[in-house]
Amino acid sequence: KISNILMDSRVKEWFSEQWDSVKCENAIIYGGEIRRPDRVMIKGERAVVVDYKFGEDKLTAHRKQINEYMQLLRQMGYTQVEGYVWYLTLGEIIRID
Repeated sequence: KISNILMDSRVKEWFSEQWDSVKCENAIIYGGEIRRPDRVMIKGERAVVVDYKFGEDKLTAHRKQINEYMQLLRQMGYTQVEGYVWYLTLGEIIRID
């Protein structure tokens, strides 16, 4: 499953050299709390956040977590924000809107 997902055009883009900045597990401090997204890629006004999940459960909490990261990125001034949960064990990538 993982080898198939590595061929996904999104994954190729996420790990390409096109980004101005890539942050992995960097803390975002907001409202006295720390949030630590797995991967945030930035280019101009665009920010893409990806959180990796292992196991076989797709939880509502995962979507909520990505939505929270996306909201924080918007508050930081990024106008084109995308969010994804990458279920590595299942070989699935879910876009969060």
